[in-house]
Amino acid sequence: MTLMIVLLRDESLVRKIVGALIETELFEGTVLDGEALENLAMRTIPLFEDVGRWFGQNLQYNRLIAVALRDRAEADAFVGLCRRDGVDLTNPETASLWLVPCERYAPPAGETAP
Repeated sequence: MTLMIVLLRDESLVRKIVGALIETELFEGTVLDGEALENLAMRTIPLFEDVGRWFGQNLQYNRLIAVALRDRAEADAFVGLCRRDGVDLTNPETASLWLVPCERYAPPAGETAP
């Protein structure tokens, strides 16, 4: 099993990303709204606040999409559909994509998870 994580920086592409996930039948996932680390730094660390004022604040918000995959071929299919729809997942201004190997934990029958 693999965990695919997409950090989407261009929110105008949310529909295309979700469409590609649905088309590849990748339903076991979740979407989290977030905020760029730089924005948090500008609000909480005085030095960064000054730098943000000098260069203009860029209020960048992110969406983190985490999806469980049965195998890597599903990620390849997803990336291919995104490419077909004009979404370049290799462009860091658009998104970052990570594949993390993982295993699903299920306690033996009659036991409960810790």
